[in-house]
Amino acid sequence: MTRVIFLTRVTLTIAGAVLLFLCTILPLVLLDASAEELTWVLDGSWALLSMMAVVLAALMPFVILAIYTCQIEETGALGFIGVVVTMVGMLAYLWFQFDMAVVWPVLAARAPELIDFSGPMFRDPRFSFVHVWMGPVETIGVLLFGIALLRARVLPRTASALSLIGVILSQGIMLPPFALRAVGGILGAPALGWIGVI
Repeated sequence: MTRVIFLTRVTLTIAGAVLLFLCTILPLVLLDASAEELTWVLDGSWALLSMMAVVLAALMPFVILAIYTCQIEETGALGFIGVVVTMVGMLAYLWFQFDMAVVWPVLAARAPELIDFSGPMFRDPRFSFVHVWMGPVETIGVLLFGIALLRARVLPRTASALSLIGVILSQGIMLPPFALRAVGGILGAPALGWIGVI
């Protein structure tokens, strides 16, 4: 049991640190109003930032599960539904981040018109469908889970609320303004650390 608690704390701490770093650095790199998607992908910092985003997206389901396992009984059916819906949205988000990190650089070099938001890939219903439901599904799941957490009162309500606001702003909202993502990360990262300590 001690090992599980230790691994949970490590996971929450790493996720919080990556979230804080990404949400403070990403806007500085990508906030150039004149830049287009292709410019971002071809930027030298894209590989580092996008791979860190993949790491964060891979850690977040474990973070949510770790928080949930601390209060399974207290959160009840609403907590379970919230976790399941959140996992669906987060796994889709992980796929999207992996795609941005691995596939987009190849497209930027070989077929740059595809990664234009007005280009053929984003207009294709099969591809755009994921982007239409991914963010809202994750946001709805996190909101349901958040209500269950606040009602359970196992963790401090402030920590629960800040972590969930951070997740929604930094992951649930898929497109700019990046400043909003930065706010989410700055609010959510310390809250994850706080929960890890508890």
